[in-house]
Amino acid sequence: MIPIDDRAAAYRPAYGSEGIYFMEQFCARCARDASFQAGEGDSCIIAAYAVACAVNDPDYPAEWVTNATGPRCTAFEPVETGGAIHDARQAALAV
Repeated sequence: MIPIDDRAAAYRPAYGSEGIYFMEQFCARCARDASFQAGEGDSCIIAAYAVACAVNDPDYPAEWVTNATGPRCTAFEPVETGGAIHDARQAALAV
């Protein structure tokens, strides 16, 4: 896990494309979401709660934070695949 400094604040993407970019940088390359990305299991609970809850909701994940270095997920566990995980659902969206 990446340590959180004292100035880190909860992170919520301001608009859809910012959220997509964040999730491509973290969720799509994370072991916690790999089975979902492969179409074989449930989504990472952190990503699910971040999408479903308001940033001031007590259930909003504390792992999505931002500070002077930018937003990040402190629970990010990289999957060593040489890049983002691509599954059939992502390929269908690109058509």
